[in-house]
Amino acid sequence: MKPILRLALVLFFGVFWQWADAAILVREGKPAAVIVLPAEPDDAESLAATELVTHIEKMSGAKLASTNAPVAALPALLAGHRRAGVTPVLLGRVAGLEKAIEAKSAMDGTFALRVTKDEVRVAGRAMGTAFGVSEVLEQLGVRWFMPGDLGTVIPSLKTVELAAQDIAQGPSFASRWFQMPHRDWQVRMRCGGTAFPGAHGLPAPPFKTSPELYALIKGVRSPRQHCLSNPRLLEAVVAKARELRRQGRGPVLGMGPNDGRGFCECADCRALDGGDYDPFSGEPSVTDRYIWFFNRVLEGLAADFPDTRLAFYIYHSYMRPPVRWKPNPRIMGALAPIALDRVHGFSNPVAPEKSYARWLYQEWGKLLPELYDRGYWSNLADPGFPFIIIHRLRDEIPACHELGVKGWRVETFPNYGPQLPSMYIAARLMWDHKASVDALLEDFAQRFFGPAAVPMGRYVGLMDAALRDSPHCTGSAWDMPHFYPAPLRAPALRLLEEAARLAAGKAPYEARVTMVRQTFDMLESFVAMMDARSRVDFAAAQRDLTRLDGVAASLMAMEPVPMLSAGRFSTYVNYMKRFYRPATEQGFARVTGGNRLVAPARDEWDFLQDPQRVGESIGLWKGEVRGGNWQRLKTSSASWSHQGLRYYKGLAWYRQAVDVPAGFKGSRVFLWCGGVDEKAKVWVNGQPIGISHGAAFYPFEMDATAAVRAGAANIITFCVANEVVNELGTGGIVAPVILYAPAAGKDAKLENTRPLGDTFP
Repeated sequence: MKPILRLALVLFFGVFWQWADAAILVREGKPAAVIVLPAEPDDAESLAATELVTHIEKMSGAKLASTNAPVAALPALLAGHRRAGVTPVLLGRVAGLEKAIEAKSAMDGTFALRVTKDEVRVAGRAMGTAFGVSEVLEQLGVRWFMPGDLGTVIPSLKTVELAAQDIAQGPSFASRWFQMPHRDWQVRMRCGGTAFPGAHGLPAPPFKTSPELYALIKGVRSPRQHCLSNPRLLEAVVAKARELRRQGRGPVLGMGPNDGRGFCECADCRALDGGDYDPFSGEPSVTDRYIWFFNRVLEGLAADFPDTRLAFYIYHSYMRPPVRWKPNPRIMGALAPIALDRVHGFSNPVAPEKSYARWLYQEWGKLLPELYDRGYWSNLADPGFPFIIIHRLRDEIPACHELGVKGWRVETFPNYGPQLPSMYIAARLMWDHKASVDALLEDFAQRFFGPAAVPMGRYVGLMDAALRDSPHCTGSAWDMPHFYPAPLRAPALRLLEEAARLAAGKAPYEARVTMVRQTFDMLESFVAMMDARSRVDFAAAQRDLTRLDGVAASLMAMEPVPMLSAGRFSTYVNYMKRFYRPATEQGFARVTGGNRLVAPARDEWDFLQDPQRVGESIGLWKGEVRGGNWQRLKTSSASWSHQGLRYYKGLAWYRQAVDVPAGFKGSRVFLWCGGVDEKAKVWVNGQPIGISHGAAFYPFEMDATAAVRAGAANIITFCVANEVVNELGTGGIVAPVILYAPAAGKDAKLENTRPLGDTFP
């Protein structure tokens, strides 16, 4: 017999006998099984039974009965069911799979599944029984690609049978959580374990009663951070930690710096540092001083509570490993590399800073017995546009397993439509870092999109590759038009149109394709709005914003689970309000209602960095000054990061000549700017006209009447201070600049402008 034929026969008969011994749960729409639970089931066992009953009924119409049984009564109970032709499904502590579970893994969530033609047994550690039932349902064809009915796939079956098997599974990581709602979906996806309990801040007396315990900044005590070198602070924190332990908290306590900057500058605190510098925050690394402090806290608790452990976020300017102080082994950390590339994976050749990120995980893993990931699978300043990062997930999650990362508590947004299927893939890889991503994607396309599987699979691949291959690295929506340029969006749209044709009239596939198309329509409207703004066509930008709002409202209104985050924490509502909406709406108002556009500034300016802060003293604001090493830089259509200034912090100068028509002689003229990052001082023809409010990205305007020369070229000069670390890759002017004349009889508001006498920067 030829080898290929022999193999075919082996496979055929293997599958045949496997299904010949299958357990029948439903036969021709009638229940053929009963669920057996412990006498007093725990939460995981009760959930497992509920999930099995609910999903079996949805796929077949048959509702399985359940019973509770003491262990001593099991033999008679099982024998009675078998004689009656009913398959017992034993869940949890009645299942008798302890040895299989113990042999597989000690991690919570581990489960074993044993199926014969006579019975089904499922049991596990902690939530393991529920995870085992998820495995059963997945084998029967159920999928939870995202929360809600639209994301759930349940096949229609008259007869439900489960193949004979004897398996055990355990998670690749001890902790697996998304920091977002819909925990029911996360549990179905086998997320679990103890979430990393890190926290911002130290327990200490309030600032008003003990200002000496807080940071000294430019000679003044500030509540932004603490003075770690003050012995009274250590006493206060140890006392509070001891109190928490006596109250039953712990053994892991979360603490750390407050979120943000403002670290103590006193000589004693600086003496605790290791002399290292963080290039991403643009500040000295303060990791060493905090490791020193955490070590002292643990020493102070050792006598009464020697099992105490401290959990902190490795973040901001305490992201680099310590170079002076060795961490106590009872310190655990979670890396939160907020300022680093969110788009690419560790090994991506177009993302050099991700190799630095990998180095951070590697070095911290050498220092801490328990290292977690508290990173970001979300796109910053992104109201909810397509952000498919499958390439990154398939790269980083297995790499983190190799580096010894213990678990995940990842920040992401519940923008299920725009991110689909990224979070599904992430959940599967957190459970099994060796899972085949290609197989998961093929299964997703077939089951989720049905007749539209081919074009939708290609669409997901195209949008994923667009981010993977992009040289832009901010992970910010400011570079969205560059991630998805017009030559890429055109074929993406054709794939979506083909998918819509194939899915038309076929529920639920049509609704799923439509939902994804809406996320793409949001992208198209946003890119069009930003392009119109950069052309100072505010009428078109306002129309694009209105269209964008309409699509977003539809996605946010979907029930029972919005496909775009809604409510108080909506990324669309909040990010549009903070970053994009004001410049569009105010710009439109400045050129309508009787107001007249005098002259727009071009999107490209002369640009000069001023790291030594000498520009004002040497007269860069003078209208007649020319020459120097000025370069050309775009403003409202590209971020600093996109133009090679990723990590620059300091002062930068912008200037350009703008022609003011002679017809505006004698008119009041105002300069309006759609926003800067972070604060600007402005001159027209060498005459200072104002200082902006300092609220990054928010519009401001200044009275330029006395400085403007009608019928001539006018030199507009900005000095922009970009000093506070942010993770957007932005800086300088980030929106259009115009000169306009207010309508006759109307008084311009001069919104959010500070007097020239204010300190700058």
